[in-house]
Amino acid sequence: MSDTHVHEIATDVDDFREDLAFERRELEASIEHDYSTTIVPLDHRRPMWHFMGLWTTFVAGFSYMVLGFEIYGGGFSLAKTVFVTILGYAIYVAYAMVGSYLGSRTGQTHALLTRSVFGRLGSGIVSLFVLIAPLGWVGFQAGLLAQLWHGFYGWGHVEAITIVLAAVMILNNLFGFTGISVFARYLVTPILIVWCIYMVAKGFIADGGNLGGSPAGSLPFWVAVVAVIGFSMWGNEPDFWRYGRPRFAWPLPTYAFALVWFLLFTMAGWMMAKLAGGPDNAFNFSVHYSLFGVFFLAFIIATIGQFAINDGNYYESVNAGQNLIGNVPGWRRIYTCLIVAAGGALAGYLVNYKFVNGWFDVATFLAITVPCATTIMAVDHFLLPRWFRISRPLDAVPAWEQTRLANWPAIVALLVAVGYGAIASAILPGSLNVYDSARNWGPIPLECWLIAGVLYAGLVAVSRTADVRELLGFPHSLDNRPFESDAVIDVARGGTPLPAGIAGAAVMEPTDS
Repeated sequence: MSDTHVHEIATDVDDFREDLAFERRELEASIEHDYSTTIVPLDHRRPMWHFMGLWTTFVAGFSYMVLGFEIYGGGFSLAKTVFVTILGYAIYVAYAMVGSYLGSRTGQTHALLTRSVFGRLGSGIVSLFVLIAPLGWVGFQAGLLAQLWHGFYGWGHVEAITIVLAAVMILNNLFGFTGISVFARYLVTPILIVWCIYMVAKGFIADGGNLGGSPAGSLPFWVAVVAVIGFSMWGNEPDFWRYGRPRFAWPLPTYAFALVWFLLFTMAGWMMAKLAGGPDNAFNFSVHYSLFGVFFLAFIIATIGQFAINDGNYYESVNAGQNLIGNVPGWRRIYTCLIVAAGGALAGYLVNYKFVNGWFDVATFLAITVPCATTIMAVDHFLLPRWFRISRPLDAVPAWEQTRLANWPAIVALLVAVGYGAIASAILPGSLNVYDSARNWGPIPLECWLIAGVLYAGLVAVSRTADVRELLGFPHSLDNRPFESDAVIDVARGGTPLPAGIAGAAVMEPTDS
């Protein structure tokens, strides 16, 4: 072996040791401080592969086969399923890119951003949306895992197991963002990728001739697209991507990489439902088909996959809870985790055993609430400085006592958009539904986002002659700082002044501190 090879090996070993040391320091830091009440500094941002591993676990696993089951049951062919999945995911990514950039540029969680943009009242409303909606997914995913265990082994007690699982799934969140991403990257992702590739490849190679035609069913096209958007949606993309590099296109490779697995698992669900003769026994059929009937292996894959997905759901809720109560003297993040875990247990009971079509209602509710708030904040952050020379500094997190009551145009725009979405998708409870048939009003989440953004900009346009700081809920800490300027700064890059008009710049006039 040459000296060059020895040097290269030694260098690789040193790099590996440095990575392990970094992860250990980050894990220790995350347990103590996950930046859930402050801005993530630049030197704590994570590399691209970090997010690719994390996002793969967010779009893969048994739960995404459920989407394939539902689309199959709706009467879609495999080719049409692929088209619907790509279309719905593309609509989601259009939103996610904006939300991700908002997070990486400011370094703040979704909930913290609402404090600056929506005011106390608005931040409370949005934080409740962010807190509640993901808990619906926590309950759904826990219920699915309990059903899988029952299907594999006939254990019974599904309801009780669901409730216990929903609470226990908070575990990785006790270690913050590093805890959920390390679990995803090193354990879940490799197993899911290998299994998914094998299952889909075997389906085409061994049974490709049996995958043609369209099953019976009458699910409307746009309802299927909305279901895909709902399964893709997190809504709190700023929470994750505040740890990313502050460039607009930086997350795109991760979303593209994740599409591969999202699509393959949806296809796998459709294929297993087709080959099993319907969705009812499709999970058990999948175990025999792709895991050689080894239910213990299926148990491992299903369990770690569902835990990884609920890591993201809980992370969203915990950050919203931290915005509401994280600044209480003596309060620690672990206390919020325990409260949210109790909420997850309750959601496990309600979504699976009290609500009809709970999975669709949860998916739609998340897709039309939190993203509407993100759209409004993006308009405020990126567009108002260009259109109306009104720019809101986001270079610090205001304390609650520094926060004005409300950004009324933002709150009105949010509630109108969410109200439209709830009516159009017929997710209101019982007799409140004025439309309860096909729910085929087009891509309803996208319509809600556009309504929220356009209405907010319109309300600002007609009311900007008023006291801007009071009307738009500027924090009191900004009263002595101008809201009109030709210069903007990029906080994420250290406050370097940028010319007005640069895409994405919107944070104005940094403080001397």
